[in-house]
Amino acid sequence: MSRPQKHAWFNLAVIALTLAVVLLTYPILGRGAFGGLGFLGLLGFGQFFYRKKHGEVVTDERDNLIQQRSMLAAYSVFWLVFVAAGTLTPLYYGYNGAVPAILVADSVWAALMLHVVTHSLVTLVQYGSSSDVEAKP
Repeated sequence: MSRPQKHAWFNLAVIALTLAVVLLTYPILGRGAFGGLGFLGLLGFGQFFYRKKHGEVVTDERDNLIQQRSMLAAYSVFWLVFVAAGTLTPLYYGYNGAVPAILVADSVWAALMLHVVTHSLVTLVQYGSSSDVEAKP
């Protein structure tokens, strides 16, 4: 399994952990459960998958191309959802209504999770679809 694949699986695990903590503690803590979003900070540890060891290639051109395509897909999905949310929000709250501040604050975290999940899934799909060349550990 290549390093970007390990990184993608790690990101998906962190997102799953974060969602589990928030959803399981919400009935007990209410809005305080959103403090569980702090587990998203673990995403920063994903860069340790790319530590270079002596005489070893970390990523190659194929890995870079897959990461570029994954980033493009993640940004495309993000912007589609962002525009849809922005245009559909007045339908729910009305054109003269006020959007709750908690919704605005939590939408930032939801957007981050959407971006990371999309990037990770597209990365894994691309590696899975081109399995004719086995990645070396």
